[in-house]
Amino acid sequence: MWQYIIPAAALIIVQIIISLTQNNANKVRYDMTIKEIKNDIARLEEAQNKHNQLIERMVKVESSDTAQWRWIDQIKTKLP
Repeated sequence: MWQYIIPAAALIIVQIIISLTQNNANKVRYDMTIKEIKNDIARLEEAQNKHNQLIERMVKVESSDTAQWRWIDQIKTKLP
């Protein structure tokens, strides 16, 4: 009877160790993947902020440009 119980118990222990090792390896892989995704999100947020700042600056430039063209048109109408 012991000849069957000891190898079965050893096999169960080995399977538990293998399972724990694989779980730890998967956890490390998942953590690394999540870290990379967070880094990608941070880079995208930075690029989006730069884009938004450019849009804000262009709105100011366009409004300034419009005002200058009105001023030029007023000067043209005053010229003989």
